[in-house]
Amino acid sequence: MAKILVVDDEQLTCEMLSTFLKLIGHQAITALSARQTWDKLAYEEPDLVLLDIMLPDDNGLEICRKLRLNEATKTTPIIMISAHFPPMTAEATDAGATGYLMKPIKLDMLKAALLNAGVK
Repeated sequence: MAKILVVDDEQLTCEMLSTFLKLIGHQAITALSARQTWDKLAYEEPDLVLLDIMLPDDNGLEICRKLRLNEATKTTPIIMISAHFPPMTAEATDAGATGYLMKPIKLDMLKAALLNAGVK
C-alpha cells in the first residue's frame, strides 16, 4: 500500500481521487492548497504526489520544482493533473514531473499512471 498525497483545490476532485486510491489499495492524504501541501509534507512522507497545476495560492509546476530541490522529495514520483487544454505535458516534464493526467481522471487512467510511476 502506497501513501499518496493528492493536491487539488477542488474538494470533489480530492474526494474522487481519494476514493479511487482506496479502491485500489492505497492510502490518500489530501491538500487543497500549496500551503496545505507544505504543512502535510512537514510530517508526512508520501510515496507519490498527485499535483494539480492550477492552485489558488501557487502554481503546481513551481511546487513540483521545489519538491525536486528538497532532499526528502527529490525522487518522489509526481504526477501532475490538470484540466488545462492543450495539455501542459512539456512544462510538467521540465518541472520534474514523472507523469501527467488530464481531468476528468478515470480509474483506469489513474491505475496506469501509478504503474508507470512505479507504484503498484
